[in-house]
Amino acid sequence: MIEILITLLAIATLIISIIIHELAHGFVSYSLGDPTPKEAGRLTLNPIKHIDPLGSIFLPLLLVISNIGIIFGWAKPVPIDPRNYKNIRTGWIITAMAGPISNFILFVLMFLILHFFNLGEVAKLIIWYAMAINFVLGAFNLIPLPPLDGFWLIFNILPDSTRNKILIILESSYGIVINIVGALSAILIAKYTVLPIVMYLQGLL
Repeated sequence: MIEILITLLAIATLIISIIIHELAHGFVSYSLGDPTPKEAGRLTLNPIKHIDPLGSIFLPLLLVISNIGIIFGWAKPVPIDPRNYKNIRTGWIITAMAGPISNFILFVLMFLILHFFNLGEVAKLIIWYAMAINFVLGAFNLIPLPPLDGFWLIFNILPDSTRNKILIILESSYGIVINIVGALSAILIAKYTVLPIVMYLQGLL
């Protein structure tokens, strides 16, 4: 029973964190002149608008059951249209980085709460999961592979000719395969780079 409650707690914390991640993308894009997130009804805390059944529920459950040692997922990507930015490259980069930055802000906040407040065991567990999950989400999304945020950072510093070629490929029938391979590769990278950092941080508390 305790293990089930811990699993549900971790998944609930993950869902909240990825919703905040996507909201950060949406609000920043909107603030930069892009009405697309608002028109799509995504500037809301309503989880129904953000939850992706595969990435928000099935994958986290699968990762917990498989005991891979890391839990993460994704929500429905907030739609944006970079053409609405005054400076497409800069606006796109700022919007892409807003998600990971929101996770790192939550990570730091949770770390400070754990460090400076005398909490009960249950509260400590909740805050620890929030801290660890947000660090994993932030770091994972910075991996420069499609479809992650780190990829769009690199993409927007490339020459226009290269960017156009990449967009053509990603928008073709190969795009889905590339995104799947990129996401799976990022999972392996995160397991051997991000997870050890989380374990180290756990030892400091």
